[in-house]
Amino acid sequence: MKKWSFFILVLLTAVLSQAQTRLEKLDELVAFCQENHRFNGNILVAEKGAIIYSRSIGMADFQKGQALDANTSFCLGSISKQFTAFAIMLLKDQGKLEYSTRVGQIFPELPKYMHPITMKNLMQHTSGLRRTHYGEPDGLTNEDIFQNFLKTEGDSLLFSPGTDLRYSNSGFMLLAMIVERVSGQSYESFLNEYVWQPLGMTNTFVMSEANYDRPNRAIGFDGFGHKSDFNVLTYGSNGVYASAEDLFRWSQSLSNDLVMDFENKSEAWIPAKSLSGEFLHDHIREDSWHYGFGLAIYKDPFSGVIGHSGAFGGFYNLIMKDLKYDREVIILSNNGRILPLIETGKAMQNILREESYLNPKISIDLALRKTYYDDIDNGIQYYHQLKEEHPTEYKFNNEWELNRLGYALIADERYADAVKILQLLVSEFPDRPNPYDSLGEAYYLNGQYQLSLESYESALRIDDGFNVAWINEMIDRNKEKLAIENRH
Repeated sequence: MKKWSFFILVLLTAVLSQAQTRLEKLDELVAFCQENHRFNGNILVAEKGAIIYSRSIGMADFQKGQALDANTSFCLGSISKQFTAFAIMLLKDQGKLEYSTRVGQIFPELPKYMHPITMKNLMQHTSGLRRTHYGEPDGLTNEDIFQNFLKTEGDSLLFSPGTDLRYSNSGFMLLAMIVERVSGQSYESFLNEYVWQPLGMTNTFVMSEANYDRPNRAIGFDGFGHKSDFNVLTYGSNGVYASAEDLFRWSQSLSNDLVMDFENKSEAWIPAKSLSGEFLHDHIREDSWHYGFGLAIYKDPFSGVIGHSGAFGGFYNLIMKDLKYDREVIILSNNGRILPLIETGKAMQNILREESYLNPKISIDLALRKTYYDDIDNGIQYYHQLKEEHPTEYKFNNEWELNRLGYALIADERYADAVKILQLLVSEFPDRPNPYDSLGEAYYLNGQYQLSLESYESALRIDDGFNVAWINEMIDRNKEKLAIENRH
């Protein structure tokens, strides 16, 4: 008996030691992120249904000095998409539509080119709709988006539905409108009734004018003192706020029969396939993935992991669920997009697996701002020096680093310096549309209308579906400015 007692004691000590080691490594990783990426937010790590690590670091509102706590709700960005897709799944479960139901059956008033798109196409980003049909002016609503859809008569899809995968925020806003028309309820009330209330998600809501002053709501900042909060009232693609613990409750429900039978839920993480049966994939920022119903499906060596990132303004978030080992990693932040979240999430998953991990690469944006924000010419020289001497330590492969620095200069009305940084961005990423879009805006604000026009046209030559509504608007503005100049 004493032998067995001793054996059990040794085993328990080993298990406890192992757990402590993993928690210590998580602490070390988080400390690195605070020091090198100005991380401010909430982190939750869970295993087998139990929260094993939870931190609230920094401020919910920097201006008011309001600290974060476990109940703080963050703007989820595109993490909202999984709730939209699940609402469609619930409507199918209720017998009110099928995944094969077409847009034209629900909204016959929409342009005919949209009619053949199915619910499944929309949920898997295989609809052929372009990424957006809107800019992001303050107070933008889903009704505004619907009116924009109506104005696209004569347009065409980027590809035939089901033949390719291209990320579309517009598609998920359309899904939210479908939820409302089919259910007869608002998007928020439908999700409240069938998902959030049954799961006890008391800190989850859809942003609206009524919820704007809701207590314990995180306010977005850009990491450098500028407010960068949620400014629109659209939903479906974005618009949901939740706390880390609420997301944990939601993620846990994907592993059981709560609010829907598990067998039906599991369809959500079957990757989209082409008509010939090949898995389709896409990429956002630094990662490539397959896609299910509102969920990214990670590839090897993280097969079995599903989730999503989400960004808007100063909010940048990640949820990763390891289906095989029943683990969750949830990171919610409201201080800009400095931290490479997907790298960080993968590092945390590796810590949980007791495998080696890498610290996320250091922000080149932050490195330049620390020393050269007031001396951009020398900052650009320093950039090239760092790239030559430390090519693997900094985020040189991420276009959003220089993009963010350029927009910080724009926010400070330093348009000529913004042009220099965004010219560098274009030279580093000449095959991506966003750098030309950003440079076009800097040129416009700096009064260089011909160069602005050419930059926006370059963005569309690279990707004729990229940010079309905004770019076409800016092309028209530049032409108007040039016409005025020519008259003088």
